[in-house]
Amino acid sequence: MKTISTSNIKENTLKLNELALKSTEKVALKTINTVGNFQSYTSKTIKNSLNFTAKQQDNFFNNIENAKEIIWKNLNKGLDFFSKN
Repeated sequence: MKTISTSNIKENTLKLNELALKSTEKVALKTINTVGNFQSYTSKTIKNSLNFTAKQQDNFFNNIENAKEIIWKNLNKGLDFFSKN
């Protein structure tokens, strides 16, 4: 059986501490990198969604304006017809 001395404990503790620090650093850097990539993807997706929504809104209001013009044109024709009689 191996004898346990304070120097062995100290050396092993330092090795374990160094290993834990390296592992933690790798995990932290990988997490930061992944979150950065995800943030970039999310930003692009939101930007594209807002652009699409803006185009849809423009189309909607253009269609409403066209329908309003048609309604007013037909209404004026009807009013002109009844005003002449």
